[in-house]
Amino acid sequence: MAKPRSFLAFLLLVAGALRAGEEPKGPLPKAKAPAEEARWVQFPFYHPDTGELQWKVLAAKVATDPKNPRLLRGETVRIIVYRDGKPQTATGKTGVVDMDSRAANLVGDVVLEFGDEQGTRVETDDLAWDSQNGTATTKGPVKITRTDAAITGTGVRLWLSDVRGEDGKRGKTGLLVIEKRVRTELLPGLNANLLQGAKGGNGEPIVITCDNSLSMSHGALTAVFRDNVRAVQGKQSLACDLLNVGVEAAPGAQKGQAVLRSIEATGSVRLDDGRTLAVSDSAEWNRERGSMKLIGQPAEVRWDNGNRLLAGLVHRMGDGAEILCSSTAAYPRDVYLVAYTQAEASAGPEKADPSNLRVADIAEWPVFCSVLATQAIAKAPSPGRRVWALLPDGPRSAIQSAALGTYLGQERRTEITAALNSILRNPEFHREEDFRDVPLSDEVKALLKLDRKGMAEGQVRKLNRGLLDAAFRGLIGKPQAPKYPAPQKRGQ
Repeated sequence: MAKPRSFLAFLLLVAGALRAGEEPKGPLPKAKAPAEEARWVQFPFYHPDTGELQWKVLAAKVATDPKNPRLLRGETVRIIVYRDGKPQTATGKTGVVDMDSRAANLVGDVVLEFGDEQGTRVETDDLAWDSQNGTATTKGPVKITRTDAAITGTGVRLWLSDVRGEDGKRGKTGLLVIEKRVRTELLPGLNANLLQGAKGGNGEPIVITCDNSLSMSHGALTAVFRDNVRAVQGKQSLACDLLNVGVEAAPGAQKGQAVLRSIEATGSVRLDDGRTLAVSDSAEWNRERGSMKLIGQPAEVRWDNGNRLLAGLVHRMGDGAEILCSSTAAYPRDVYLVAYTQAEASAGPEKADPSNLRVADIAEWPVFCSVLATQAIAKAPSPGRRVWALLPDGPRSAIQSAALGTYLGQERRTEITAALNSILRNPEFHREEDFRDVPLSDEVKALLKLDRKGMAEGQVRKLNRGLLDAAFRGLIGKPQAPKYPAPQKRGQ
């Protein structure tokens, strides 16, 4: 399961980006465009309403475009964008500035430096600056490096300056979006574990990849990975379709330091730490509550000792010593648990009830699995088709394999038996069309005449066990003691 120190170094990119740096030395005189060519010039651009210096261009050599006088072309161009009076600098081999639209383009070995505590540096082949929207963009490959992380991807858009909309509110300042094929590596030595609860890191880097975009917000302190997301640290891994990670300032920490606040993973979630595998539709971790919630139809947890848990909601509290499970509106079925103890299935408090199945009650496992799998794929209603519809995916897979000739070990037999015992507790198991051609005993017929909504749990299990025995006659039943010939009297 994901733990509080996970993703911390990477998310400091959000907390630290677009911060510290030297203050500008004050507004510069507005430079005039050169008639032909000039060397080592700078052009300041001020806010039209406040007169505040927003950005400026410095170049080793600048000339006007003979075909378009509003365009200035320069070499060794540097663009400095100010946010709250602090500079962010982008440099390139060449550049073009549009004096009318107040936009600029840098080309060739472009480097954007934030001047923050983590030394954040963005490298790409070209960068377009749009002062009206406060954005810097590129469609090409991009590399972001810091003292604690390295990120690569294709296409980036950064909102660098404070641009106010018509409503007077600030826009997306502090947002960074990498468009696709993202790879993030959190460098080792960060004292962070991806999934384990043990204190301290394991010395291995954490690598996060996604096919689509990565969005990081300085204001909301969040990072969102989209599509085929996978985070790996050694044997630990987290996979999902969408990963939303939130951070907050660490109490008493230095400027720029943060702690993980929350993790929300949705869509085909899979958590694996090498000993425990969890699969769900969504997973939520919260630092303040110290809990992990798995929600699914159902959510499933498998342990390496063979134990297995299925429920609509699996809520792990604190260090994992307490796990709460329940059904949900999307998955109203009962909680399903199988635990291997002396090769028997744990089917809840009714385990000692004589109606419950034991592994030994199924005399011919290969034949039983073959009959059940055959009925499951038939179009006509049948007991096997009804049982199949109520079985979880794990027992189904085991039964299919056994029907094809794969040896069914004791653990798999126990798992299937536990699933069948779960069906015995279902008052809606019997449907007339499924059992129309099955000869039933008088006892079962009598139970079927009762109102199942008012039946006691023991009666429900007794009815359903009788239905199973009748439907799979000769394959399910109490084992019979062997019969021996009666002893002969002497002299006979």
